[in-house]
Amino acid sequence: MVSQNKYFKVLLIHANSTLDTLIPPNLAIMSAVLKQNGCETKLFDTTFYKTRDSTGDDARVKTLQVKETKFDDIGVELTKTDMYEDFLKLVKEYEPGIVGLSAVSLTYPFGIKFLRDLKEKYPSIPTIVGGIHATVSPEAVLKESCVDYVCRGEGEYALVELCKALQENKDTTKIKNIWAKKGNVIFRNEPRPPVNISELPFQDWDMFDLRRINKPMGGKIRRVGCFELDRGCPYSCTYCCNHFWHKFYNYKNYRNKPVEKFIEEVKFMKNKYNLEYVYLASETFLASPKERFDKFIELWKKEIGIPFWVQTRPETVDEYRIKALKEVGVHSIGVGVESGSPEIRKMLNRLMTNEQIIKAFEILNKYEMRTGVNVIIGFPGETREQIFETIELIRKLNATNVMTHVFNPYKGTPLYDLCVEKGFIPSNEIGGDYRQDYVLRNPNLTKDEVLGLQRTFALYVRWPKERWPEIKLAEKSDEQGNIQFEKLKQEYTAKFLA
Repeated sequence: MVSQNKYFKVLLIHANSTLDTLIPPNLAIMSAVLKQNGCETKLFDTTFYKTRDSTGDDARVKTLQVKETKFDDIGVELTKTDMYEDFLKLVKEYEPGIVGLSAVSLTYPFGIKFLRDLKEKYPSIPTIVGGIHATVSPEAVLKESCVDYVCRGEGEYALVELCKALQENKDTTKIKNIWAKKGNVIFRNEPRPPVNISELPFQDWDMFDLRRINKPMGGKIRRVGCFELDRGCPYSCTYCCNHFWHKFYNYKNYRNKPVEKFIEEVKFMKNKYNLEYVYLASETFLASPKERFDKFIELWKKEIGIPFWVQTRPETVDEYRIKALKEVGVHSIGVGVESGSPEIRKMLNRLMTNEQIIKAFEILNKYEMRTGVNVIIGFPGETREQIFETIELIRKLNATNVMTHVFNPYKGTPLYDLCVEKGFIPSNEIGGDYRQDYVLRNPNLTKDEVLGLQRTFALYVRWPKERWPEIKLAEKSDEQGNIQFEKLKQEYTAKFLA
């Protein structure tokens, strides 16, 4: 049923969690590169379908991380029809030459069903799966009868090459980054070098439902654009996929985009889409060399001038840079602390000291910077006492928001392997949502204990210790504990999240 249109048609599926808005640069760049090379693109997006009972933002509100915002207030509602039926209707209408699924481990289980349904009705349409899940688990993904190809690593030019080969009926088994399945044979091709991100076109937002521009940031739904300033990360934390990417790309994964081109793209998209806020996609923004940082400050002030969000690590914070960011209107900085236990941080390969962390927040607070301190609880073998080491450290920082996440092991990371080795997870575990799930069989903490500490973490941080017995009651997910938590939540929200 492939169309005879002169442009090769690509249908991409974004298996995304409910209302996780913010247009993703990876897919938007992919579409732009495909169009640049003679393809046509269309997107089936699950963002506005109900894929689970609570959204990531719901979870953050429930665990006292952020102020509640409601998409209903701006007229954004969930689609009521069946997403799988809607997808097949789109396939029939669009007649794609290939269908590609982009999914992370969390969304892969419901994402793969699109390809299963597709193959039942349209078995001749080629399919490909890309993203970090497919990259770290290519064999498992290719076991699916509905999958013909897997893209391992960056897909911009690999997918272009595959599409051209399909369009011209040429061999598709020798394309770098692509693992191809023909019958019972798998062709495992080697990776190509990392993409030169300075050569990539601007993002293509035309294929997205533009309601995705609306994102809750700082307690308000704003028109937000997400832009790639660099790709990868210079660090190698054991719970993060960047550890995998460093090995995959022989430690050439971290790349910077020229600041001038970044500013040019932000300016173009700001004007085209009336953006009022920018989410800076940079794993560790303040790790940039001084010259590059200064160029960013100069051009942001001159050309852009709207609020933005960045993230960084404590050891990259210094007074010179925070002062400069404050002067050009940074709205908020996310700072990854993760744990207050030196022993846990050693396991994470995060070798900063408590003194460095405290010093960083002294600088941030000096300039009245809005901050979100990121912590993770429930690491392999972590104890309640170690979580309270984190609480004691965070109490000293005076951060604006306390962002408490739950450790989930993701395949391709050293901590995933450790969890399998220790018997904390089965070898086929793919991990849950770090905002609200816990899948470990941790000998020191049950699931209920970890989730109870997650929802009360901010209470322990903010309130005097004489109130800690009240808070401990609210950890329990029984009737009494839930009543107690709701009572404390209302008090906390009125004081700290109003």
